Amino acid sequence: MSFALRAGASGLTTYGEAMSVVGSNIANVNTTGYKHNRVNFQDLLATGVAGTTSKIGKGVKVSSVQSDFAQGNVESTTRLTDLAVQGEGFFTVRNKVGRVFYTRAGNFDFDKDGFLVTDTGEQVMVRDINAANGEAVGPLHGAKLVGISDPPQATGNGQNGTGLKIAANLNADGQPPALPFDPTNVQSEMYNFSTAVTVFDEKGGEHVLNLVFRKVPDQPPQINPATGQPTPGTGSKNSWQWYVVASGAEFGGPRDRSQAIGGGFLDFTENGRLIAASNGRFQVAGPGQVGPQGQIIPPGPPVLVRAPLAAGVETPQVTLPFAERPQVIGLFFGKGSNPTDPNDQRTGLDGVTQFSSASKVSRIEGDGHRSGNMEDFDIAINGTIMGRFDNGTIRPVARVVLTRFVNSVGLLRSGDSKYEESISSGRPIQGAPTEGGFGSIAVRNLEKSNVDLANEFVRMIETQRAFQANAKSITTSDEMLADVVSMKR
Repeated sequence: MSFALRAGASGLTTYGEAMSVVGSNIANVNTTGYKHNRVNFQDLLATGVAGTTSKIGKGVKVSSVQSDFAQGNVESTTRLTDLAVQGEGFFTVRNKVGRVFYTRAGNFDFDKDGFLVTDTGEQVMVRDINAANGEAVGPLHGAKLVGISDPPQATGNGQNGTGLKIAANLNADGQPPALPFDPTNVQSEMYNFSTAVTVFDEKGGEHVLNLVFRKVPDQPPQINPATGQPTPGTGSKNSWQWYVVASGAEFGGPRDRSQAIGGGFLDFTENGRLIAASNGRFQVAGPGQVGPQGQIIPPGPPVLVRAPLAAGVETPQVTLPFAERPQVIGLFFGKGSNPTDPNDQRTGLDGVTQFSSASKVSRIEGDGHRSGNMEDFDIAINGTIMGRFDNGTIRPVARVVLTRFVNSVGLLRSGDSKYEESISSGRPIQGAPTEGGFGSIAVRNLEKSNVDLANEFVRMIETQRAFQANAKSITTSDEMLADVVSMKR
């Protein structure tokens, strides 16, 4: 009977602890990111029954308290810094002494230094973004999203898709200008069409240039006297010249003049598709001067002649003679095409064309910009934080890091809706949202507690009844002992 007393006492202790767990679940029904706890019971070491091989238990104990990491309901909010994980994974946060925690509670805010932090001050971990491929790279660090500056970027030289990209139409019915082109003193009568373009130097300085187009008169090919046949490459048809023109004051020249600082050629098919865009160079006229196609260069201003593209670069380039350091920019007029090759997949329509309609620019894009400060940001479902800067640029600044475990149930609770790694949880597996089995990020949303109140009330009743039953077993055992004692009277 003493065993019965002890078994009943263990039941009272155990179910009292179980009621604490149920009470904690109910108390946290509205706690962001809270995960319901379940109590697991286990019988105590059995003892033998005298005269038999049978054994009876000595009571009950709490074997473990397991967390249920099922997805909680996601509730929308109005705060940009409220984040929820939809699917597997934890936000990774780190305190000031480098201790790492994991949480599903995404009710973040900013600290005094501009870092995204939890309610208790841990920084949300992110990785930097590789601008070339958009992948997360480098070590984990805090998400600083206030006070970020965007350094200036010079307009590119045409490699790897950098520089200026121009899409426009040049009127096929236009007539070549009668006035010869003088690169040292450009006048509007010397070209058919112009448009302004903006480029940036390495300090972020902004320079407005004019991109002008001049139609080249059709020229029949030269005849080889020896064979009486046309010399290949000596004629031209459906060809235009392009020039980059700047005010003389821009590069230290006469302030009242516009000067061409570079140029090249555009060649089109009969139906107006771009064949190729090429570089050009200015050749000064003089006695006996001939161009690359054997043409005589008459006396007068410098003449633009064809020149090959730079090695390793697929677009024409122009060198801007800035005082401190010359800068090469690339100009993409289109991929071109080869009308004589039926296997050529290029259309010749992705840049500049020559159709019988008004000359018009449809798009000019450049990759340079001045310095700026981040004004706003947004977070994509894959965790990429896109910053909007006051210089007009929008670029990724970081990517949120998620962590998962082989056995999430083995994580240690640390309070404040945070968990820590343990031996039974396994090592953390880090990755990016939406990749490798990780969930996605929902902005302006919070994951609510996954506690089911109806189930908790049922458990509470079950626990209470079990407690009462164990209390009854103690009083009954006491009465039995009292009967035994009274027998000797």
